[in-house]
Amino acid sequence: MANGDSVLNDPQIKRFLDASTLERFEMAFDEGSADKLRAYMGDEAFTEFRQLAAETLAARRKGDLSPDIPPNMIFVPGVMGSLLLSRKMGGIWWIDMRTRDYIKELKLAPDGKSDARKEYDIAPCTVDITYAPFFSAVNRTPDFNHEIFAYDWRKPLSASAAALRDLIEKTYAANANQPVHLVAHSMGGLMVRAALPPHGDDLWKKIGRIVFIGTPHYGSPSIAGYLKNHLWGFELMALLGLYLDRETFRSLWGVLSLLPAPRGIYPGTRASEEQWSGAQPEDTYVHPCANFDMYKVDPWKLELTPQQADHLQNVLDGAAEFHRSLYEAHTNLSQDERNRMAVIAGVGYETLFRLAYKERLWGAWTSMEKVTGRVAGDPHREGDGRVPLASASLENVGTLRYVKGVHGELPMLPPVYEDVFRWLRGEEMLLPTSAKGALKGHLSGTPVENPAPNLTRITTGNPTTGDPGFLNLNPPDPQALQQLDALLSNDDLPAFNKIRLL
Repeated sequence: MANGDSVLNDPQIKRFLDASTLERFEMAFDEGSADKLRAYMGDEAFTEFRQLAAETLAARRKGDLSPDIPPNMIFVPGVMGSLLLSRKMGGIWWIDMRTRDYIKELKLAPDGKSDARKEYDIAPCTVDITYAPFFSAVNRTPDFNHEIFAYDWRKPLSASAAALRDLIEKTYAANANQPVHLVAHSMGGLMVRAALPPHGDDLWKKIGRIVFIGTPHYGSPSIAGYLKNHLWGFELMALLGLYLDRETFRSLWGVLSLLPAPRGIYPGTRASEEQWSGAQPEDTYVHPCANFDMYKVDPWKLELTPQQADHLQNVLDGAAEFHRSLYEAHTNLSQDERNRMAVIAGVGYETLFRLAYKERLWGAWTSMEKVTGRVAGDPHREGDGRVPLASASLENVGTLRYVKGVHGELPMLPPVYEDVFRWLRGEEMLLPTSAKGALKGHLSGTPVENPAPNLTRITTGNPTTGDPGFLNLNPPDPQALQQLDALLSNDDLPAFNKIRLL
């Protein structure tokens, strides 16, 4: 590493990452911290963060906000939104440009329950800075205060269910035994749903309302794309692939549980509903997201050794069972419990909807058709850049709302977080009740804009169309990767800290 352990263990950065939301905002104006935070975030992102901090702290100084309101909301971030550290290696943070040479050590043991190298003892510790606009909004409301649930997104989500239960119970007690609301983004929604079946008898008495924002309830074809062609997507993602090797990626049970749900579970493949009709005559396997069985190793054609194939098959079996268990658990909820759930789905952006081998089951990625085109009114061909609408929807819940927005930014959009607060208060939401309505514009007239795009946005979008949700499906440019890696080697690529698989 360019600057060695002195950068890796910088006390100001460690203090910042350990801090509460308000403490982080206060550090933006601390003379001893500001320059280091600027280097950590990048100049434009830090400027946006500092503006959020100024607005938040000013609102709290006005006196209309009670400083003593107990936490009554728990926020659960998406995949890679929880930062990880090594408890035995001096507090190493993951994922971070300064710790890139350690990223391969994220590898899990074959059963997914522990680190492949136990001496690292990796654990979740906090939530990253990209959610700052949402937390700023929470801290500017008079009736909400929040806790954050960091979890190990590498492992099966069942491994973190008890910890989420404990935080809900602790927050409930601190809130004078009043209900606690759950707000979840992306994979965080699956984390919430994974905690309910084993602990629901106790938890439903302590939970108020739940909001799922951009949750891939039935998975994302983007993860399938990453498994087939290692972390192709955009240049920064491909750069991550230089440090997060293929075998490590295949060991991440939690990440691969985001594959599109198996046939019979995924919307449009169930016997009880109208079947998806988009298959081509030559398809031998009919699924909106692939024309091959994603839960069998051989069709992936990954050129694995027998041992590697066995390990991956175990992970795929676990992912399939995860989807089945969530689907069964949701159907077994009472309607009163489902009525306490709200879903906010993003629409309006190019999304990887389907992978399809063109010639039987031969060849590599170049012999695959990659379906990204949007089709008006088709939930299998509409999305937020990472998650198809069919997957982001959840049946028989209290309300399903839509917004034109990119997946990673959804919680940071003012119309979204304002509607989250309305739902939690028991008020009528204002976001449209149809995808068509969302694509026409926000009904309340509030612009759908991210107040901190440099802080939260990961991709640069499609250079030809300007679509910020675009996921590039072509091989990465070696020269561009080399240039980015040179910046990374000089600890001069803070955008690397924001990379997210979804």
